[in-house]
Amino acid sequence: MRLNAVRVATALLVDDDVSSRQANQERLEDDGYTVVVARDQAEGLDRAKQSAPNVIFIHLVSEGVGSLPFIEALRADDVCRHIPVVVLTSQAPPRRGKLRTVNRDLW
Repeated sequence: MRLNAVRVATALLVDDDVSSRQANQERLEDDGYTVVVARDQAEGLDRAKQSAPNVIFIHLVSEGVGSLPFIEALRADDVCRHIPVVVLTSQAPPRRGKLRTVNRDLW
């Protein structure tokens, strides 16, 4: 008898705010991701190269200016350029439940 292997998606979470990072990590784990955590963008870039995640979640810093160099560095790297990036904000109170994707045409 052969068992079907269940593939678990790996997510890289890049967030420098401790409480936000913990909440987002919990939400991602609840959604079935194996979560690799990075406390800042430099660590995030290193972890993206090492762990080859299926998706990267980055917490948007003040007005988004700080996240742009990280995303540009990912896109400039052959190992990381294919990895989808989801930008998280904390302008609204966090809701429990599944994360939803946003159509690329909308951003």
